[in-house]
Amino acid sequence: MHRGYQGSFSLGVPIWLDVDSSVVRPGADLNFFGGFDIGYAVFGLALGAMWTPINFRNIPGIGPGYDRSPMTRLYFAPEVRVQVPNNTPLLPYIGITFDANWWRVKATDVVCGYYYCTRVAVFRFTPGMTAKLGLAFKVSKGSHIDIGVKYSLSGPGSFFFRREQWVTPYVGMLFR
Repeated sequence: MHRGYQGSFSLGVPIWLDVDSSVVRPGADLNFFGGFDIGYAVFGLALGAMWTPINFRNIPGIGPGYDRSPMTRLYFAPEVRVQVPNNTPLLPYIGITFDANWWRVKATDVVCGYYYCTRVAVFRFTPGMTAKLGLAFKVSKGSHIDIGVKYSLSGPGSFFFRREQWVTPYVGMLFR
């Protein structure tokens, strides 16, 4: 049974649930994970960035000058993985994270101060969580191809007014 450090990186495609697919398109999720592997569990931290194209032309009431622009998510998340160590080249696992999300999208409002007007687009915080189901295939000593799917949700906060959720199939490399 392996004990020691585990790290991975993956690239996924977030697919939003319960949204207008002509406005919110599938995007990209780049994720990095590092943790300490104690055999049946891994305790670590995930960091990542996600980009989701927003087609402003298909939103009623949005004025001219807005085209397609990405909604950006930066996140870090403490993660716990439960895995089944065995003597085969397969390593199945499930994981849960508690996400600290910072979201940003192109601003559609103009805010005017005393001397000037500007468009405002800042990163805003929203809490969330993610559940993962994955399978790593050993390709060489210490290296695995990692495939899986994540179900994520982001609760109401300073960016979303209601809970939003998405599914992200991913592929990457896992090292242990």
